[in-house]
Amino acid sequence: MNTATIDAQRTEHPYFRKPTDRGGALGTGHPPPSARADAGRHKSTGRPGILGRKQRKPANPKLGKGRSERFEPNVPDLAARGTMERPGNIATSTAPPINRTAPPINHTTPPNRSTPMLMSNRDLPGPLSMNRLDDFGALHRLDDISAYLAEYSDTLFGRGIIMTKVVPSHAIACSRSALWVWMGGGFPDVIDIISGSHFRSMAYGRPIKTYDRCVPEGHMSTIAGLKVTSPTRTACDIALMSGATIPGKRRSELICAIMREYHISPAACLTILEKNHFWPNVPQARRFFKAVQYCF
Repeated sequence: MNTATIDAQRTEHPYFRKPTDRGGALGTGHPPPSARADAGRHKSTGRPGILGRKQRKPANPKLGKGRSERFEPNVPDLAARGTMERPGNIATSTAPPINRTAPPINHTTPPNRSTPMLMSNRDLPGPLSMNRLDDFGALHRLDDISAYLAEYSDTLFGRGIIMTKVVPSHAIACSRSALWVWMGGGFPDVIDIISGSHFRSMAYGRPIKTYDRCVPEGHMSTIAGLKVTSPTRTACDIALMSGATIPGKRRSELICAIMREYHISPAACLTILEKNHFWPNVPQARRFFKAVQYCF
């Protein structure tokens, strides 16, 4: 292809085509003839555009020279909803007003419901619920209608609260009652207390056995409001029990367990027995602590 052909194609392309009507109007300050011919065809109506842009409008002679009408953007007025039939894409449903003064609702926090440690059949859905929960190990029955939660009996503080409900007021838990508070395990079949009063009634299906003994301040502790003998004094009280109350082998196991748990020396127990030599079965308890004094 020669140079003449390229120049001819370049000249015929619309991009390189020169305007024909504007040549004489360039640089004169007047619009070209084509613009004057189309002036009436594209006359502005003065209305706002679709996107809200302002359009030019000839000045209103009633407003005076240099002043023109102002047009607002083409945006629907939501306040005048009653006068609007079809607002287009504007959503007519609005959210309810937010109450800033009301406290926030926390859906993750469960309600505070305290579960009683000692419960009866009335606190459960049915009469067979206690038997079922006892089989599962969630409850430990005291009698036919009462039980306590197993999770509370796993701690010293929880056992003290449970025994507070069982022991009469102004009484001191001792012997088997105190041993359960310090060591746990199965609930005792007899409630042993130190008191000057006698109780003929039963507590949760268990008889109350009373001991009238002196308890110095050093031999008593307080757990969750319960007055209970100290571990050393409890070991001495268990050693004073007869074989008819607790078999000898079982008695020795219980005493050794509490001495090992609370680091009780046999010499401390022998000292208590020497100061209270008038208690029953003191020779039996003294022989036991002398026999195990080399094991602790």
